[in-house]
Amino acid sequence: MTLNSVTQTPMRRSGVFTACAAALWAILAGPAYWLAGGLGLEGLSYSALLCWVPGCLLFFVIPFFEFANNKAFAFLTSSGLRMFVVLVATLVLKEVRADLGLKEFLSWLVVFYSVTLLVETLLIVNSPEATLLNSESKPDSHAVIR
Repeated sequence: MTLNSVTQTPMRRSGVFTACAAALWAILAGPAYWLAGGLGLEGLSYSALLCWVPGCLLFFVIPFFEFANNKAFAFLTSSGLRMFVVLVATLVLKEVRADLGLKEFLSWLVVFYSVTLLVETLLIVNSPEATLLNSESKPDSHAVIR
């Protein structure tokens, strides 16, 4: 069973993405608590949520856009959406919760942002929408040029 066969629908891709984000949260929960106690776990949870929401939304939105058939544009869209959501939410969170600093929130945000972007990119690259265009655009190796 390949990654592509497991992630055929947006719901399944979202499920794989959610499982990866949950596993990362579980792995980082110990270090977050050790470094900053309860505030570390709170910041870790905010970080996970801020990176999970745009990723899951993207899997449901990308199939509706024609440009999503191009892997580069799909990646650019996912990066832009993620960056916008995370930036705006981080600015709002810093106003509401000024006590969440580098070790409580921002360091975990960097880790979650990087890892979930990697997982999201792998899922997009292996998505049926992206592979459809690649199979159509490859030249026929048996064609004879005259």
